[in-house]
Amino acid sequence: MSINIRKATLNDALLVTKMTAELLSELKATTISSDELMDVCLELLKKEEEQWTAFLAFKEDECVGVLTLFGVMALYAPGSLGIIQELYVAPKMRSEGVGEQLIVSAKEHGKKFGWINLEVGTPNPEAWSRTVSFYKRLGFKEIGPRLKYHLN
Repeated sequence: MSINIRKATLNDALLVTKMTAELLSELKATTISSDELMDVCLELLKKEEEQWTAFLAFKEDECVGVLTLFGVMALYAPGSLGIIQELYVAPKMRSEGVGEQLIVSAKEHGKKFGWINLEVGTPNPEAWSRTVSFYKRLGFKEIGPRLKYHLN
């Protein structure tokens, strides 16, 4: 099985939103429409490559995965680092190396821009233990939980 990974362009906004909507629907156990994500996706795809990037995974002509990452600066890093915002692999392609290939692309991207670290927030480890194990197997280390505060 040959998987092709490539950077998403503006023309890929529908694929990026479709795959991300599937991820969010799975995580939240409710249906999320890709239409809800389109405006934000288009805006993000217009950003500089170092600031926001999406990678798509294809098996033949079918999109089977997505990874999005955002470049930020932090004193603790120290300097610039990347944060994986979304990573999704179609259920039928899981355990086929697609996620790992997307992570490799993210690591290469980060090295290109001199990022110190690559970080990812995972869902609840008790409910999503396979996800946490996947990242650990690829060399990620636990650094603690991430919290959020909704401003609106």
